[in-house]
Amino acid sequence: MIHRRSLVLGSLSLPAIANAQPAGPLRVICPWAPGGTTDAYLRGVAPLLSARLGRDVVVENRGGASGSVALGWLKNQRPDGSVISLATDAAFRVAIVQPVPYDALKDFDYLGGMADTVSGWAVRRDSPITSLGDLVERARAKPEGLTYAAGGTPDNPPLGMRLLEHRSGVSFLFVPFAGGSQMVTAVLGGTVDVVFDSMGTLAGPVEGDALRLLALAAEERASRWPDTPTARELGFDAVHTLHTGFIAPRGLPVAVKQQFAQALQSVAADPAHGVLLQRLALVPWTRDAAGYEEAIRTMFRELPVQLRELGLPTRL
Repeated sequence: MIHRRSLVLGSLSLPAIANAQPAGPLRVICPWAPGGTTDAYLRGVAPLLSARLGRDVVVENRGGASGSVALGWLKNQRPDGSVISLATDAAFRVAIVQPVPYDALKDFDYLGGMADTVSGWAVRRDSPITSLGDLVERARAKPEGLTYAAGGTPDNPPLGMRLLEHRSGVSFLFVPFAGGSQMVTAVLGGTVDVVFDSMGTLAGPVEGDALRLLALAAEERASRWPDTPTARELGFDAVHTLHTGFIAPRGLPVAVKQQFAQALQSVAADPAHGVLLQRLALVPWTRDAAGYEEAIRTMFRELPVQLRELGLPTRL
């Protein structure tokens, strides 16, 4: 749901603080490999952001380790407004379970929340696996005998998949990948049995009849795939969301941070942004700078409790 207060741009117009932006292009980091939903989303946002800031926006991919490679690099950049990064919850969750070269609550300025993912399970169209229930039963008969492709690390597997395992009493063999396109290639090539990823990655192969969509890890069915049930409908309480927003190295000048935050809220309200979300099977998750930071702080309070329940490691 879009919070109306998050879309109010305030009395200060963008041109009024235009001089706060430094000269030269803005580098925007994508913490994932090219070809996935996050990459496609950022490249769709870039021209909308460029128009509001009056600067060229250059997208730079720095994938690896659930986004922690990019954020570790970002932490050490000068906080002068020359570089910012897209971020998803994955890069913050990994900081809860394993050492990373940054402190998510101290090393970044939060600029605004923008979107949320819808994730799902899919298999190759000719796979003998016909439903999520069938997938679970096959895994029950052969623990860790079925493989799945997803983003993350062994210590930080995708939460939706871990919830499915925990609440159905089965186990799969996790094969981590750096980007969505590689995951799809793996399942289409028969290297893995199932892929669990955002619907932005899976939509094309599903609608092109290359993959069979088994279920969504969402609160409710998606209008784009009305016949596909949620895992919860099938008796598996596995909901997986990843908030997406923008961050910068800690210590941005106040006026620069204000302009970034204001520009992002303007982008979020743009109908073109809504079209981009629909195309990539994302949903709005609009938060101002303070709201985005508070959401991450809430995650750091609540997620360790859930991880311990799931038997996953936590440093907190």
